[in-house]
Amino acid sequence: MASTSDRSGRDRPRPHLAAVVIRAVAGCLGAGMVILPAPELHGRTWALLPAGLLLVAASLAGPAARWRAVGTLAAGVAVAESALGRPGLPELAGEGLLILGYLLLVDAPGAMTAASAVRWLRLQLPAAAWGTLVAAAVLVVLAVPVPVSAWLLVAGAGAAVAATVAALPRRPGRPRQPR
Repeated sequence: MASTSDRSGRDRPRPHLAAVVIRAVAGCLGAGMVILPAPELHGRTWALLPAGLLLVAASLAGPAARWRAVGTLAAGVAVAESALGRPGLPELAGEGLLILGYLLLVDAPGAMTAASAVRWLRLQLPAAAWGTLVAAAVLVVLAVPVPVSAWLLVAGAGAAVAATVAALPRRPGRPRQPR
């Protein structure tokens, strides 16, 4: 990794192009996820737009970029905008894909060479593929008119709980003591 000297004369590492490109794409996806539901906002809910854009910027650069919660808050603002603006189904599907892409890329390691960036992106492909399939399935299911059923509501709530449990990180168990 090349280095440059700052005003104090200290050498600081210069980021690789791959890491910069990943951060730029994450910024574009983050801005898109905040801006997409903006036309549907009314009144005071317009305050969510600059708040979301500031959170996206903070999640990518500066001292707040080290905290994962900042990126999660930016995605939460985008979800709140969608809930308050009530966009149509295609916009919701697009919003979900933008949020997925943003959250995957904002979690990228900071210093990566091109080879490690390609390897890291390849590891993210299953999550991106499953997220795309789920967004398409939800779009199709929501587009078909179905009478409300109590069993359907219970199945949806169960699926949401199962998805949350599957997404939570697991603690590694205690290593076994050799005998």
